[in-house]
Amino acid sequence: MGTWKKAFDQLRMSERMPVDVMPSSNGERIPPPPTPEQRRIMAIQDHRAEEVRHALGMTRRDFVRSSAAYGVGFWAINQVMPGGFGRYLNRADDDPWQPSKTDACNLEFPDAQLNNLPGEFIFDVQSHHVDPAGTWRVTNPGFHAVFAALWEQAGPLGGWPGAENDEVHGWGEGGEFDPIQNLSRYHYLKELFLDSSTNMTVLSAVPSAPDIQNPLRISEAAETVGLIKALAGGTDRSVMHAFVMPNRGSTGTGSSSLGARPAFMQEEFDFMEETLRRWGDRFRGWKVYTPWGDVPNSSGWYLDDAVGQPFFEQVRHLGDKYGVPKVIACHKGFALPSFDARASSPRDVGPAAKANPDVTIIVYHSGYDSEKQEAYPGDENWNSSDRGVNSLVKSLRENQYDATRFVQPGLQHGNVPNVYAEIGAVMSSVMSDPDQLAHLLGKLITYVGPQRIAWGTDSLWFGSPQPVIAGLRAFEFSDQAKEFYNLPYGLDGDRFDPLRNAMSGASYLGPHPAGIDWPTDGRAHPERSIRNGLFGRNAAVPYRVDPDAQLEALVCDEVQKIRDGYILNEGTPRESAPMATNFMPAPRTPEQLWELEASEPWGP
Repeated sequence: MGTWKKAFDQLRMSERMPVDVMPSSNGERIPPPPTPEQRRIMAIQDHRAEEVRHALGMTRRDFVRSSAAYGVGFWAINQVMPGGFGRYLNRADDDPWQPSKTDACNLEFPDAQLNNLPGEFIFDVQSHHVDPAGTWRVTNPGFHAVFAALWEQAGPLGGWPGAENDEVHGWGEGGEFDPIQNLSRYHYLKELFLDSSTNMTVLSAVPSAPDIQNPLRISEAAETVGLIKALAGGTDRSVMHAFVMPNRGSTGTGSSSLGARPAFMQEEFDFMEETLRRWGDRFRGWKVYTPWGDVPNSSGWYLDDAVGQPFFEQVRHLGDKYGVPKVIACHKGFALPSFDARASSPRDVGPAAKANPDVTIIVYHSGYDSEKQEAYPGDENWNSSDRGVNSLVKSLRENQYDATRFVQPGLQHGNVPNVYAEIGAVMSSVMSDPDQLAHLLGKLITYVGPQRIAWGTDSLWFGSPQPVIAGLRAFEFSDQAKEFYNLPYGLDGDRFDPLRNAMSGASYLGPHPAGIDWPTDGRAHPERSIRNGLFGRNAAVPYRVDPDAQLEALVCDEVQKIRDGYILNEGTPRESAPMATNFMPAPRTPEQLWELEASEPWGP
């Protein structure tokens, strides 16, 4: 039995470094081939990790789960991609990861710690899991193929599990006998609430209708949210979306433009109301997927067309009737070949938001479609019907609805009233290039607003979100970027007035000259920073969450007690999540996607 357990533990415990910059996919895009720079980053950090862990007297397996391992990873990015607009670890000008400097003072990397830094409330508004016991594995077998083919921890790598000569073989990368269990509720709880600093989540949905075919039926999502609340002793650590497909039964956008309502639109609207009647206390918004429909390549819809506007009206009606947030989380950007790529464009966000000012639109992925992030090229050089972050900016600008139109007197930055740009799967895509990350955040702050960027990670598809959390903590704008985007304090700027430094008490010595609500206690207010707004305080507003009241409750809840007992060597270079899987479950190459495309239209 001891040998069996040892083999199991050896298989489960990866020795990969936690900062993984190689291309990956949330299943909604074709991962590009790795660049020479990405390969070099991985090689450099691996080499330095071996030197440092030997100097510390740590095994490889223990070291890759330590805070120091994260520091080595972001240091390696700086070496290969020094960047003119951004970098990591900007506060360290030399190399603290040399073997000659492996004492505790030099190896501390607080950006990786699992407990929160001052002012943080990390609210992940795009997270996922599936129900391994659901009927979808029979009624919707294509989805089973999707998860087995695309996420390596959900596939029987090395053959189906078994035991021979007292040795275990054939486990999926996550270590479960049934590989789909690696995308389960249990792993959702572990990866997000134990192996990361996440405080609260929105459990979102993948597109499949009717509900019985969904890999996570609304009843199962509600059960997960309820279980998390029960485990936390009554604290709301998770809320949920419900998936709606208002175009179900359509034959394509052509019929919608002619005024023909999709055959099952009313059934979807009835399902929305039934959801609120049964689970309204756990509900916070509607998830929609405009490029997805009954007919591959041609059955998408738009937020401002004959499908979209009735949907907005239903959201408004139910919000008024049941008192729930009028929030729509809409996929924009990533598009596989079987998607209706036209409807992946964020072209419709601007007109729909302007026409429906009482409904909040969370733009999942910010319209990103794997394009290189650079400065916005100007209105005359971009078409909003294309995909990409620039298309989101252009959609807002051509409708006179971008953040520059909402600058209050005495300030220099504005915020779009009812549009939030979410960066799930985007941060992980550009993390290996600090310049791209600087332009991504700079554009969104400028044109959507410092109070209108929402944190999301698309986990569980990418495993634990801790690497991207540590990345955003460690990221700094260069002086050039601060000047270019009019952000003199970078992400440390006060999100209500980025020309003030939230990390300095000197910013809060007296009333603000613009007359806005302003602390006057002469103390630093890290909770007001752009960085901490992005991490969750921004999105808390439309989701009706009080971050400070929530944090006060979380500090003493049962989940925090479990986390406190789980973390080893807290506050030291050896701080670690001892059972962190440290694997990247997302697909790495296009081949698995093409194989799936040949037999089954894409779902998630």
